[in-house]
Amino acid sequence: MPDSTAESFLTELKEDEGEQIEADAGQFIQTANPEEMQIERNLSVLYEDLEREGNDTAFPTNNHRRIPSETGSEYDTDLEDSSSPTRVEYDSSGIENYLKICGEMNMRPVSHFMRQTKNPSLSLRYQSLGCKKTVAITQALTSNTFVECLDLSDNDIGCDGMVSIAHMLTENYFITELNLEDNKIGLRGVTNLCHVLSEHSYVKHLNLSGNGLKDPVAEILGEMLKVNYTLTSLIVKQNQFSCVGGKAIAGALLSNDSLTELDVSWNLIRSRGSEALGKMLATNSGLISFNMSFNGLDKLGAGAFVKAIKTNTVLVNLDLINTRIPGSECKELGKALATNTTLKIIKLGNNPLKEEDIELLFHGLTTTSLYIIGLEDIPVSKGLYERLQEFEKERGVVIHYGKSGGNQRARPMTSSTLRLDEFITTNLSKLAPLVLAKDKDKTGQLTISEFKECLQEAGLRLRQNELNRLVDKLNLTDHVPHKEILMGKIPSVLERMRNTARPRSQREKRDSE
Repeated sequence: MPDSTAESFLTELKEDEGEQIEADAGQFIQTANPEEMQIERNLSVLYEDLEREGNDTAFPTNNHRRIPSETGSEYDTDLEDSSSPTRVEYDSSGIENYLKICGEMNMRPVSHFMRQTKNPSLSLRYQSLGCKKTVAITQALTSNTFVECLDLSDNDIGCDGMVSIAHMLTENYFITELNLEDNKIGLRGVTNLCHVLSEHSYVKHLNLSGNGLKDPVAEILGEMLKVNYTLTSLIVKQNQFSCVGGKAIAGALLSNDSLTELDVSWNLIRSRGSEALGKMLATNSGLISFNMSFNGLDKLGAGAFVKAIKTNTVLVNLDLINTRIPGSECKELGKALATNTTLKIIKLGNNPLKEEDIELLFHGLTTTSLYIIGLEDIPVSKGLYERLQEFEKERGVVIHYGKSGGNQRARPMTSSTLRLDEFITTNLSKLAPLVLAKDKDKTGQLTISEFKECLQEAGLRLRQNELNRLVDKLNLTDHVPHKEILMGKIPSVLERMRNTARPRSQREKRDSE
């Protein structure tokens, strides 16, 4: 009787334990991550298929491996094989993390982003990302070690998207160039970004153009520039900075010499703000390129810039297009340009200058180290055009004449030289400082490889093989004289180099005879 009682007790105990085990298993299945379970199942099937095909490189799951015994049979072991490859856990591209985030947010992944995660330059221009997709991308980029240049322009990412980008920059130390043009990032977004840039100084190039930013943002940017000495390029064009914003930026750059490029064009900066920027330029020893176009100098600001040109010894490119320079300042401007030995490019186009003002400008310009003088959209008469041509020949300067009724030269070009000329013309402000910096020996020439590097750093978006083909078409086998190229004499330079780089064929000799 006791035996039967004991047997029944054991039977009930086993049943209770079985129910408990099933309950625990069900709870485990419910709490397990479905994505992880599916990945594990896929990996198991993959390993089984590889083992079935006899592939020696297959990775057995759970670090198990099959070891043959002396009798020829195999047995399982938990010992790790030091000779077998180890699985890399860190996702340096961020793809796995991105797919997981998209699954959690119930959002379709952006294929254009996934294709570029291992490229140094990641361009997502005009992708209509919005805030939600931007948050997912920035979370994935926290672990990315490939991307150095991030272009998110014109995606309407908003303040929240900007906050997520700022948070990403606290963990990502590889991104050095950031383009946030036309994104409505707002005051809160820029505040978060500047806070990060004040403490984590890795970004060197920053573009905040076209975001409708106002003076409070300029003041925040100014405070950031007082402590950030890593940023070398700041582009804030097409915003709504007024005199207050101009003063804030100017005040910050009085103590910052690390910034080499500043673009405040297409803002609302007028006389007092322009005066502050001019006074800053007189003492600043860092800026190489400064774009002040489509603002207002008036007499007060123009006088400050004239004084700055006299004393500045670093600036290479100065853009004063459509800044309402009064004609009364032209004579003093010419004298200032004559004393400056570092300025190579000055653009004065689309200003209310008359012929007598231009005459006064060049009358004061007795000596010059300029390469280019821009007078676009300022009509010139035939008589003045001839006198300017003589000035070009005597001083070795290229003058860009007015397009609305004025005289201008026409130059025949091949397709290759046309492509190069268009790029250099539109990116001269970026290219000039790079070219002059490469010429460390002051020989006036660059090697072909140095010339290619300058074009790429200035933004020529071509693959290396495409750039090589473009330069090869020009038959360049000698050094490139950078002075004439920056002066816009590309066709004549390349034609001369073609003639000296290779011997003429029999047909060419017959044609010449």
